[in-house]
Amino acid sequence: MISPGDVVALGVKPIATSDVYDGAAYKSELEGVNALGTWFEPNPEAVIDLDPDLIIVPSEETYTLLKDIAPTVYIPYEKLSTEERLHSIASIFGKEQEAETLITNLNNKVEESKKTLADAGILDKTISIVEGGLKGMVIVESKQFGRGSQAVYEYLGMKAPEVVQKKIDVVSDAAGSTISMEVLPEYIGDYVFRSVYEGADNLTDNPIWSSIRRSKKVV
Repeated sequence: MISPGDVVALGVKPIATSDVYDGAAYKSELEGVNALGTWFEPNPEAVIDLDPDLIIVPSEETYTLLKDIAPTVYIPYEKLSTEERLHSIASIFGKEQEAETLITNLNNKVEESKKTLADAGILDKTISIVEGGLKGMVIVESKQFGRGSQAVYEYLGMKAPEVVQKKIDVVSDAAGSTISMEVLPEYIGDYVFRSVYEGADNLTDNPIWSSIRRSKKVV
């Protein structure tokens, strides 16, 4: 199962899903649900043991791996907008009306958020989204990368620094570049979102990162 948040939002509780990470908005909704491993790396034996009626997968590779176990649907998560993804999943479960309601509510929240940011003088500021550490930092260069990229760059319509925005404007799937810390400042906008994970490098004492923190708003 991929996109567990989408499925839960549509009022469907799966019997199993890819790992749900701490901090996920839907984590409490999936308490007791079987874990199948990380995204794109499901455990076929665990899926077989559950004898599912339907499997939803995020890639052609996982489709090939699991398609003989039960009816399997490929939802190309990294290539679809939220609306497209919700409509695709909703059509499977006969939840088209629920999807329309969710999308309407989302669009209303987006407009409210745009106004809040505009009133605060932030909407026209540049945003960088990064993930990584001392050995290299990934610069998010797509609206479909995750890490908030779709919310920031697509729905809110905010821009990245020019060197990054040029790539965002021409790619349609998940994309990012790994760069060294030495050139990182060239890719940093007015605001920076750093995605962190368990075991991520502590950059507190790194002079380049410390300089960025002093001059930019880092979240």
